[in-house]
Amino acid sequence: MSFWKDISVSAKRSLVTYTRIPLQVDWSTPAPSLPSVVLLPWVGIVVGILSAWPLMISVLGIELQVLMMMLTAVLITGAFHEDGLMDAADGLVGGWTVEKRLEIMKDSRIGSYASVAIWFALALKFFLLLKIFNESHSLIWLFSIWLIMHVGARLLPLLIMRKLAYVSIGKSKASSMIHNLSVKQLALASIPCVVLSFISFGGVGVLVIVLTMIVLHLLISEYLKYKLQGFNGDTLGASEQVAEVALLFVSLNLVVLLQGITL
Repeated sequence: MSFWKDISVSAKRSLVTYTRIPLQVDWSTPAPSLPSVVLLPWVGIVVGILSAWPLMISVLGIELQVLMMMLTAVLITGAFHEDGLMDAADGLVGGWTVEKRLEIMKDSRIGSYASVAIWFALALKFFLLLKIFNESHSLIWLFSIWLIMHVGARLLPLLIMRKLAYVSIGKSKASSMIHNLSVKQLALASIPCVVLSFISFGGVGVLVIVLTMIVLHLLISEYLKYKLQGFNGDTLGASEQVAEVALLFVSLNLVVLLQGITL
């Protein structure tokens, strides 16, 4: 299989796996040498662009624009990462042993910890996006930060996969998505985050966002090591949601900083 054919097949598999975009994939063909999970941050670009359509309808007002962007992104992904956040919140907080935590995460019912976690995650993203627009007065900047959020947050699970062991009880559909990526594969996955950060904030922004990802990676990895002695699919989804909030907070501060320098 040629290099570009390999990329094409992997990209299609990644879109089908991590979104609800209706593409036809022949799963009986040999898997490409490039794991589809490598392109997860690139999928973030697709999700970010497709969900940004409300920005073109100014009559909605910024509040409805942001709300519709968030809703569209959830519909495109099928709440893939949000579901992981809720399951992880119930399991990590509610369980007293590793086995019990993993068992709770397998339960499809939503507990109180899940409800609180998803409410705060969605509320924080909504108000941070509003604050970013109110500080920048720029839909272009809001759009670029929206893309950074979707791309950068999807990079964090790949870093965690490289650092920790995969743990689960029974059969798990997430196991087929787990890969210990090489440095080259991580570099390929990092390209969109670095490029978008540089376009939006320059070299300082790249440095700040890279440091943010490193800190998140270390903190979350240590927490998961303590709680689970590894990671599972739900905790990867949860890490993506935490990273989205963190990247929006950092982006807001960069907007304020750069506005001050310009003035």
